[in-house]
Amino acid sequence: MVSLVCGQSIRGAQPALVFDCYEWDFGTVNEADGPVAHTFGFKNLSPDPVQIDHVATSCGCTTVEYSTDPVSAGGSGFLTVVFDPARSEDFVMREVEVYTKDRKGYAHLSVSANVIPIPKGLSQLYPQQLAGTLRTNTLRCNFGYVAQGDSVTKVIRIANLGNRAVALSALTTDSRYGMSVVCPQSIGAQEVVNVHVGYRIPVGEAYYGMTHDSVWLLADGLKSGDAIAISAIGTDRFSDDKAAGRPVLRVTPEYVDFGRQAPGRTCRRTIVIANVGQTDLVLRHVATSEETTVSLGSGRVVKPGQSVRATVSATIPRLSRSRATGSVFLTTNDPVRPFRELRWQAETK
Repeated sequence: MVSLVCGQSIRGAQPALVFDCYEWDFGTVNEADGPVAHTFGFKNLSPDPVQIDHVATSCGCTTVEYSTDPVSAGGSGFLTVVFDPARSEDFVMREVEVYTKDRKGYAHLSVSANVIPIPKGLSQLYPQQLAGTLRTNTLRCNFGYVAQGDSVTKVIRIANLGNRAVALSALTTDSRYGMSVVCPQSIGAQEVVNVHVGYRIPVGEAYYGMTHDSVWLLADGLKSGDAIAISAIGTDRFSDDKAAGRPVLRVTPEYVDFGRQAPGRTCRRTIVIANVGQTDLVLRHVATSEETTVSLGSGRVVKPGQSVRATVSATIPRLSRSRATGSVFLTTNDPVRPFRELRWQAETK
C-alpha cells in the first residue's frame, strides 16, 4: 500500500553526507598517460558525527582514497576517486557507493571518461569473439537517455581476423522501442567495418524506462555464440531552459542492506520518494529486478514539497552462504537525473 505524506520538509529527507557533486567527467584521457583522479568534497549535515565505513566500486580499475576518521556535525571531508584507463576504450562510466558505519548513510557517485587507447593490433583491439573469424571490441552498447520521438545511432566496430572475406548479417531481438541494425553485406580479410545500431523511441506511456535488446552477428550464416547487449532509457523530452521550474526526485534510502537472512525469506523495507522541486514529479515507469517487488505503480504524481512511502519486498534466494542483490528502477520527469536505481543486498545464512 502506498500512502501520501503531505508537507514533509526537504530537510527531513536530507542525507547525512552531502557531496559538492555526485558525477565527474574526466573528459578525454589517454590510456598511455595512466590513472586520473578527482576529489569529491562532502559535508556532514547531521547533528551527530558520521564515519565512512566502506566504499564499493563497480570495477577494479577504480580505487578510492578516504579517511575513516569520524566527521563531526557540520564538519567537512573528502573522498578521492582514482580511475585507471588501462584496457579501456571510448566512453566508460564507473560507479562508487559510499556507506557510513551505521549503515544509515549512503551516497552514489560516478566518474566517466572518453578513453583513447594505446594503438594495438587487430587481435588486441578487438578481443571479443563473435562468429567464425569475426571479433568486436565490446559486447555492450549503451545509449543512455533517449527522449521519446528522437532517433539516435551508435557504431559497433567489427573486425575480420581471417584470411578471406565472409558474408555478414545480423539477427536481433524484437524491439518495441524501435531498435534497428544496419551492417555491410560482407567483410574482407583483415578488414574492420561499422555496424550501425539505432533507436527511435516511440512516443507514449508504454515507452518510458529501460529497454534491453540483443544483436547477434552472423559470418557466412554462422551465428555468434555471444550477443551484443543493447540498452537505452526512454525519457521525456526536456527543455533547455534551466530557469524554468522543475521537479527534483529524492529517494531515502537509495540503498538497503537486509543483513544476514535465511534463504527463502521475504524482507521488507519502507522507502520515501520525495519531490523537493517546484513542479509535479511524475513516476513515468516503475520496474524491478527478479525477486523484488515495490508497492508503487507507474503514473504516480508527487506534488512539490510532498512525498510518498512505498514498501520494497525482496525474496532471498534459496542458496546458503551467498550474496543476494536486487533493484527497483524509477524513471521520472526529473530532467537532471530521470533514471534512478534503488539497490538492496542481503547475505544468506
